[in-house]
Amino acid sequence: MIKREKYIQKIRPFINKDLIKVLTGMRRSGKSVMLDLIKKELLSSEVDPSQFISINFENMNYTHLCDAVSLHNEIIKLSASIKGKTYLFFDEIQVSIPLTEVHPVR
Repeated sequence: MIKREKYIQKIRPFINKDLIKVLTGMRRSGKSVMLDLIKKELLSSEVDPSQFISINFENMNYTHLCDAVSLHNEIIKLSASIKGKTYLFFDEIQVSIPLTEVHPVR
């Protein structure tokens, strides 16, 4: 895995801020690699890996999370036993959750 320090430097100021981060880009441009690099960055700052919930929606194990309600319920269930901040990592979420089901919280 190539360490993309230039990109990590741009993301680093937003790590551990109560702000949702969304990585977008062309297919095969390294977004999944960046998610892994962000996890490594968190681990190096003493975040426990048990605080991570990682879901790759291309993985057939997650086909049951095909709507916003199912995903929400799964996150609530998985995060119940996590001590401290929960870090959510979703890869290829567009495969599962249509944008019409995503509602901003106001």
